[in-house]
Formats: sequence, structure tokens, C-alpha cells
Amino acid sequence: MKRRDWIYLGVVLAVLFASLGLLYPFWPFDRVIKLGLDLQGGVRLVLQAQGLEEMPAAQRKDVVDRLVTIFAERIDQYGMANAEIRPLGSDRVEVRIPGAEDPEQARELLGRTAILEFRKVLDEATNPDDLAAKRVIPQEILPGKEPGRYYLVEGDPLLTGEVLDNAEVRVSTDPRNPGLYILLTFNRAGAERFVEVLKRLQVGDRLAIVLDGVVYSAPAISASIKEAAAQGWRAVQNSTTIKGRFTYDEAKLLAVVLRSGALPTRVTVIEEQRIGPTLGAEYVRRGTLALLVSFVLVVLYMIFYYRWYGIIAGLGITLTMLIVFAALRAFNATLTLPGIGGLVLTLGMAVDANVLIYERIKEERRAGKALNAAVAAGFHRALPAITDSNITTLIAAVILFLLGSGPVQGFAITLGLGVASSMFSALIFCRLLLEKTVLGQRVPVKVAPTAR
Repeated sequence: MKRRDWIYLGVVLAVLFASLGLLYPFWPFDRVIKLGLDLQGGVRLVLQAQGLEEMPAAQRKDVVDRLVTIFAERIDQYGMANAEIRPLGSDRVEVRIPGAEDPEQARELLGRTAILEFRKVLDEATNPDDLAAKRVIPQEILPGKEPGRYYLVEGDPLLTGEVLDNAEVRVSTDPRNPGLYILLTFNRAGAERFVEVLKRLQVGDRLAIVLDGVVYSAPAISASIKEAAAQGWRAVQNSTTIKGRFTYDEAKLLAVVLRSGALPTRVTVIEEQRIGPTLGAEYVRRGTLALLVSFVLVVLYMIFYYRWYGIIAGLGITLTMLIVFAALRAFNATLTLPGIGGLVLTLGMAVDANVLIYERIKEERRAGKALNAAVAAGFHRALPAITDSNITTLIAAVILFLLGSGPVQGFAITLGLGVASSMFSALIFCRLLLEKTVLGQRVPVKVAPTAR
């Protein structure tokens, strides 16, 4: 073997073992390759930001970018893995959460503005009409989290959630108030401002903890908290809690949205789609079946038409598919249903290069060239056509990826990876087999009598 052949062999073996290493342990498939929303099941939401109409384009973009960042932080902290979040137009954000089963939970997690305020309570009643007579501008009447509770509060907040450093779910050890609560931790600036607020309030005054216009709790200022405020900001940094009849999921969600901060503007859900895991599993089964049937039919046809050369083509297709799946794993790319369509298309395009090469080799053999010379000439003559067609397809895949969205991008990814992998398999792996193995000695063509 020549030096070039040893290099080809080393590259092929390196790619082969790297692909196998990336795909190990090979099963279950959804643990090896990240599946998209249409295959795994989950929730897709499109949220539209409100109040951006009068903003300049740069400011609208900044608001949408901040929404994307906050959504990503909320989803990550809540433990929803593999979510895809991206801007959609000038005022929308698309969120795809594979594996999520409850659209209401996703809507609550993302749609809450999470504006936290601390306001002084002026009065409380079970009927808002009783408070309306006492209200003066800018005071507000806010509903309580518990049904039938209404609060008259001052219009200007004494403190906001911008000064929060953390929010944690805790379990109450007080037998009089069992259950879960949210422990709020202020940063230093927030704690210092809280001390100033406590100094202005009197013992017995009530401080409403308001989240998105709803009063979650309204504790009375005690003598002990006033004494703590007199000692400095450190004494009150972890002294505030939000209590309520929370389930664990509700408390966890509330803590997440408080930690991630308030949204820069109100958002509304304008599109919602849920795909159940059963339907996603059916798509995987059908897509896998289509891929296997396509693979078998293509290989059988190549063996029927090209005999031993067809076996080489089948090995090349196998390596191509292995490389594509390994690349999906390496780049943490998502396989979607259209992506499976791209894989099926790759099977046909992968043998296209083999067909061009084989036909050129047959022509050279008919012309009377020796076997090795015919193989070399066949590759040389087929290379321009193979390069042109595959580069054209790669350009189309790049355009689809850049301009498309969701499923279209999934198709573009697998198509692009498939084209690149098929070129490697045809021009390096298959050539090595044709030139250096017994399979390459059996050209399916009648040789001219002058051939040596």
C-alpha cells in the first residue's frame, strides 16, 4: 500500500471509532440522539410581547432578547431539559419544551410577569365595594390569593423585586402554620432599603407582598422585626417570606420566576401546541421503519445492478449513516421528523456518487484499460460531477437552515450532514475498498479483448 492509502485507512478508522465512541451505548435511541418536539412529545408555545408598538426597532429587539434570556433561565431552573427558545419576528418568542406534559404549567412558568412589590396595607375587606369608598388616588384595591380577600394598599411600592438575590422553597416547622413557604433573600442594597422601610412603619402596620397584582400575604410588622432592623441590614436580609397554601410544584414555580426576575413587559400566549409522548413514539417508529426499508431497498438494488460493487456501496452507506448520527450527537443537534426525511433523502444521494463512479469505471474498462487504471480514471472523471452536485445541495441546506425554522432547520441539518458524510464515504472509504480489496476486482462489465 502507498503512503496515501495508509493515510486513507488511518482517517477511516479514526472516523469509524470516533463515531462508535460517540454513539455508545447505542440504545435507547432517545438517550443517544436528542429528539425534537415532534418525536419526543412536549409543548410548543409562541408568546407575544405587549406594548412594543411605539418602541424603536433597537429597543424592541432588546426587549425580545431579554425575554429569551429570562425564559431560558426559568426553564433551566425549573428542570425542563433540551428546551429551544428563539425570537420569532420583532415581538414574539417561540419556546419548544420536549418532554413537557402540562401546557398549563409551561404557560404559568413563562407567562408570569413576576413583578414583586411590597406595599403598605391601609385596609382589608371581603367585598371590594367596601374599600372603594375609602380609596383615594393613587391607592389601589388588590385581590388576595385567598378567595374573598381584598386589600386597599398604597399606590407607590415601598420595595420591588429588583433587589432580590434569591428565593427558596422551605417547609414550615411551625405547627400553627404548616406547609410550604418561599424564603426571600435580599441583596445588600435591597436589605438596606428594607431597613429604611421598616423604620418608617410602626408596629402593627401591615406590609402586603404583591406578585403580579395579587396580594399573597400581608404580615403585620412586629416589634422583633423592628428591633432586627435597628441592628442593620444583615439582620433582615433573610427575614421575609411568602406564605400560602402552595403545592410543591406551585411553590417551586413561584421561586423560579422570582429568582429569574420580572419580565420587561407583559406577554400573552398566542399559539399553543401539545404533542403527546404516545404520538411522538409512533412517529419515531414509523420514521425508523421508513429509514430501514429505504436502506434495505437501496442496498439490494445496488447489489442487484452492480454485484460486488453494490456491496461496497452498501458498506459506504452504512458508514455514512453512522457518521451522520455521530455528528448529531457531537453537535448536540436535535433530530426531528423532517430530519428523518432528510436521512431518507441522504440514502438516495449517498449512492448517487457511487453510481457516477461505477459507471465511469465501467466505461474505462470497456475502453480496454487495466483494472487499477480504470478505477483511478473513474474517480478522476466522476469527481467534478460529484463535487458540483454535492456543493449545490450543501448551499441549499445552508439556506434552509438560515431562513427556515423548527422542522425546516431539522431537515437542513440532517441533509447537510448526510451530503458531507456521503462524500467522505464515496471518495475515501469506497475508493480504498475498490483499490485494495478483492471486492474491487470484480467489475460488473464485459472487458474488451484488448484489455490487459
